[in-house]
Amino acid sequence: MLATGAALIDTPGLREIQLWAGESSVAAVFDDIAEFAVRCRFADCSHATEPGCAVRDAVDPARLTSFHKLTREAVRHTDPRPEKTRWRAIHKAQRQFYKLRGH
Repeated sequence: MLATGAALIDTPGLREIQLWAGESSVAAVFDDIAEFAVRCRFADCSHATEPGCAVRDAVDPARLTSFHKLTREAVRHTDPRPEKTRWRAIHKAQRQFYKLRGH
């Protein structure tokens, strides 16, 4: 345990820790963002670049960055299609490359 109350954990052999929560869990942690979101100019505001965003005006930019990062990770975890689409395109390009080279 650290003096700040955090815990430092040694995880030998563990390469990566992923988020195992959905978007609703991220929203629950960032409930202050949801509070301010109802005041945004647009109903589908992403709180990134839209004019009149109440969240960007009220929330610390570092906290908002964390919110966006965790939301992207939660979406990636719950919906693997973008990753599969990316790899499908890579494999297709590779096949075309070898076809053009005559292999």
